[in-house]
Amino acid sequence: MWAGKPAAIIGTSPGKTGTALAQAHLRTILAFLDMPMLGQPEAFVQWSDDLITADGRIGEASRAFLQGWMDRYAALVRLHAAR
Repeated sequence: MWAGKPAAIIGTSPGKTGTALAQAHLRTILAFLDMPMLGQPEAFVQWSDDLITADGRIGEASRAFLQGWMDRYAALVRLHAAR
């Protein structure tokens, strides 16, 4: 059911390592499920008050990085959809 479906992991935490530890654990699960994963760029986003604006949009300081991450994930999905 999960094998061959592309996956990517991204997360945020108030500290520098919280999401990194959670993502490492999740990577082992997705590998067991035989899901191709986006390896780079890794996205360990430290939470800050300007990460999300009051109206729910991505803050200016993070927008370019997160858009680049989404572009890479979309390319992975397209690659596996063509198979």
